[in-house]
Amino acid sequence: MAELTSMIYAESLFDVTEELGTTEKVKVELEELDELFSSNEDLYHFYTSPKINKEQKKETLKGILENQLSPETMNLLYVLLDKRRAMEFKGVVKQFEKLVQVKNNEVAGVVYLAKPCSDEMFQKISAKLSEVTGKNLKLSKEIDPSLIGGIKVKIGDQIVDSTVATKLRELKGSIDSTKL
Repeated sequence: MAELTSMIYAESLFDVTEELGTTEKVKVELEELDELFSSNEDLYHFYTSPKINKEQKKETLKGILENQLSPETMNLLYVLLDKRRAMEFKGVVKQFEKLVQVKNNEVAGVVYLAKPCSDEMFQKISAKLSEVTGKNLKLSKEIDPSLIGGIKVKIGDQIVDSTVATKLRELKGSIDSTKL
């Protein structure tokens, strides 16, 4: 239910920002605000607490953030307060980011490597994967020495595993199933 509520607010915000041409700006603002709330628990608690008057919250937010955020982002904060949905803020941010990714044909993914590689090599891997998938990939990399060698890529729900560890497991399974 909370995810559906977050999606409704995110879609509304997305529609408005698309119309105004501020989608990318608002996305950045929401990410920064989400980071601020994550790093400052007192501020997040203040914003989400049902014990504090919403008008007091609005005035405080206005004083702290108004000159730093677009009217669209400020309005989202206010609407969530008015509708008693401040706890949905983080969900709205996630859903908004997903909508922007779909619009931009972006897909998040992770590249798992046995050992660190240079930034240049990672860029080549990213470019080749983007070319193969036809998507704008937003890849992160993780180091996992247990892979021994090779590469494993997770993009969306798909995993391509071409690691030495997997090849060894497959070989062992093949040998174990062979009867002498």
